[in-house]
Amino acid sequence: MAKFQVNIHGKDAILNKFKQAPQIMTKQASQIIYETAVEIENKAKNRVAVDTSALRSSIRATKLSNGSSMVKAGLSNVSNSKGHLINYAAFVEFGTGRKPNLAYKTLDNAALTKYAEEFKGLTGRKQKRDSDAYLFNSTDELIGKMVNRIKNIKI
Repeated sequence: MAKFQVNIHGKDAILNKFKQAPQIMTKQASQIIYETAVEIENKAKNRVAVDTSALRSSIRATKLSNGSSMVKAGLSNVSNSKGHLINYAAFVEFGTGRKPNLAYKTLDNAALTKYAEEFKGLTGRKQKRDSDAYLFNSTDELIGKMVNRIKNIKI
């Protein structure tokens, strides 16, 4: 019976790399998510309808402590320079007609549709506002790019 022996050099380095992989991937994915949030912020700011610039200046990307990120528009408890609350972001995004305008959507998101429907007819005005999407369509356009970047993370 023949005997043979195999020596693997660098085995400890490889095992160590595998042990560190979750932390490395989480850190890189978190950075990619934040960079995408900033891209969404910039794209939304370029798209949003401007009257006083209050809504545009309220659009912000924020990195959260859990590694995720968020993009917010409108501030329900903050006033612009004219003293008007900036609480109308969703009305601009979705409009106030009977059915939310989500025609730009390429990703299926029932929760977004349900959320958009909450703003229908709530302005108390007889005149309905058409949708002037700026935030969710920007997100929709960039989310696939973000997912591909995360898929390509190398350890």
